[in-house]
Amino acid sequence: MTTTANTTRSDAKLKKQIAAQGEQIGNLRTRISELMDRMTILQSDLDGFKKNVSKDLLEVVDHLKKNK
Repeated sequence: MTTTANTTRSDAKLKKQIAAQGEQIGNLRTRISELMDRMTILQSDLDGFKKNVSKDLLEVVDHLKKNK
């Protein structure tokens, strides 16, 4: 009986641990998804920034050429 009781307790403990780990994995997946979304937004913002800087530099160069 003791072995069966210990096995039952161990099984219950493992099931509880698996459930907790499943919840943690779900939370981590959500967090990773949020971070990936933020990275996509940052990449888009960075691309826009690069285009704007490039445009501004071209305008400066054109202005300098005209004033020579």
